[in-house]
Amino acid sequence: MYKLIFAIFLLINSICFAQNDKDRFKEVFDSEIADETTLDRSSHSGRYQHTVAQQVPDWFINPPTSDGQSMYAVGISDPGMDTIQGLEMALFRAEIMANIFRKSTTQLLCDFFLNEQDQSNSIVYEHYSRITTKLPNSKGNYDIIKSYRNEYDETMVLIVYNPPTKVVSNELYPIRFELYKNETESSTYGVFESVYEIVVKSNSYEIPDPVFYELTELEDRSEVVSKSFEEEIKVPIYSLAYMGIPSSDSVKQCYFSHGLWKEYFKSVMVYIIKKAREKPENISFLGDKYNVESYQKLTRGVSVNKMRFALTGFCFENGKLKAKMTELALE
Repeated sequence: MYKLIFAIFLLINSICFAQNDKDRFKEVFDSEIADETTLDRSSHSGRYQHTVAQQVPDWFINPPTSDGQSMYAVGISDPGMDTIQGLEMALFRAEIMANIFRKSTTQLLCDFFLNEQDQSNSIVYEHYSRITTKLPNSKGNYDIIKSYRNEYDETMVLIVYNPPTKVVSNELYPIRFELYKNETESSTYGVFESVYEIVVKSNSYEIPDPVFYELTELEDRSEVVSKSFEEEIKVPIYSLAYMGIPSSDSVKQCYFSHGLWKEYFKSVMVYIIKKAREKPENISFLGDKYNVESYQKLTRGVSVNKMRFALTGFCFENGKLKAKMTELALE
């Protein structure tokens, strides 16, 4: 009898605790839902939901080959932009990519350590990568070879870049592509977080604020913030389908939630960083520099490389857009 009474008491207590937990979480839920910033950041847009899959132009898949004389690059605007703004954004981004291809410096730092706290034995990697170059502020540095605008209101351009022979330092825009990546692996779970960022800082008083594009990924979720010279926007989550991209999995359509530019610049960054990691790096054992008892066997790799590339095309592989590029000899 006493055991039955005790069991009933535990059940009642458990129900009460569960109800309290539910009430507390409901308060959190109500406060988050009432936050307009949160709603705006996480909203899905049905704007293009019933638009047929868009064909990408052939020159995006197989662009002209860059060499020592001519440097070709593609630029793409965000979805949902009007014709004039879309063209300006696509051309500016094409110039950025042309200078990244023409000559850039890649700096890498990777920490590796084993977390032995609570016998979890999780392996943790932290990567920070930076790709830098400079963009001349002079006009007429490129010729437009092709342009295309699809029904997602994305503008795409192909340019051939003609760098000026002489540029003074105060007429150069520093460009930074940065990637922070945190990976945790254990026998029971894995967590992956990445932040990809483009920053173009102007030296001009007419354009005092930096232009940037930031992609944050946590597992299979992502958020995009895009800032042009005029305004900052959170790019909505769209339902965008593309055709014509060669696939190793015989997939006829590719689906990209925030547009083609996100996949394009991310795939280029991934390729450049991968090539940089193939080169020698300096390794150090940090030991007591990390004053945290649970971190063991900590090492750090650092490398700096100047590289030059030619973009040769794209394909779709394992659910992702993959850049095809060739490393060129430095001038």
